[in-house]
Amino acid sequence: MDNYVYIVAGLPELTSGFENTNFDYAAVKESIMELLSEKDQQLVELMEEGFNEDSLGADFYAKAAKSKNRFIREYFDFDGRLRNMKVQYLAKRLGKKGEDYMVEMPEADFEEGKRIEEILADADFVEREHKMDELKWEKASDIARLDYFNMNAILAFLVKAKTVQRWAELDPVKGQEMFKKLVEEVRSQKTEEGSKN
Repeated sequence: MDNYVYIVAGLPELTSGFENTNFDYAAVKESIMELLSEKDQQLVELMEEGFNEDSLGADFYAKAAKSKNRFIREYFDFDGRLRNMKVQYLAKRLGKKGEDYMVEMPEADFEEGKRIEEILADADFVEREHKMDELKWEKASDIARLDYFNMNAILAFLVKAKTVQRWAELDPVKGQEMFKKLVEEVRSQKTEEGSKN
């Protein structure tokens, strides 16, 4: 039996314990993993691969594209295209050929492309990274917009939780802001679903 309703309903309580201490993504993920089936645990592990920049490459994106899970397919299609644009940008600045470092992606319209170009034009590195992560956050929300009590909602939450962890380490102030945003989102989602039932 799937525990999605129980897990999603418990997300506000899961995050609230970190309001006055350092956010611990690993602890949050472990609490969720304990309640998932082996099949769903494998989805989380696949997503974790996508968080590890050292292991990313054509093989990973091909594996993500073949996943039966819609969130994994759509999020990492977006992620691969975003990374290619960052590679192109960096290569251009360094006078190198970006094609040598890009991951091959299927031909498709990339609606976020123009916004990414604008973000990359920002001279402030920290602000640029923050805007990129905000865009990833929005993408995760968009993909799981109509998913309330299922695995996609949990995967979207974990993408955001990983982002909170990253900023808690890079910039505590921004990390706290993103943490508050995450808590507000999971609480409002629970309220919306409660009003529907």
